[in-house]
Amino acid sequence: MYIVVSKWSPKPGMADEFKSRSVPMRSLMRGMPGVEFVHGFVSESGDPVAIVGYRDKDTYEQIVNAPDGPFMKALADHRLEEVSEWVWSERGESAD
Repeated sequence: MYIVVSKWSPKPGMADEFKSRSVPMRSLMRGMPGVEFVHGFVSESGDPVAIVGYRDKDTYEQIVNAPDGPFMKALADHRLEEVSEWVWSERGESAD
């Protein structure tokens, strides 16, 4: 399994709007073939974090990095970048 942990930062005054857009996006991602799990939480510092498990790295690449792939379409449809900025992601193969 290939796991990705991503930190986002809502734009000033947009935290509630980010939440209202990100919850349905995570639900949509849960239904994508090859997505094993999706979890979101707010870190102790107050930043939203998403954890997504993909079947493998190739599946991740097809879903997330393809310019016309399902993640880019979902990102545009939910307009997350209007209300937040992606800060960073850590990625890697599961150790267990």
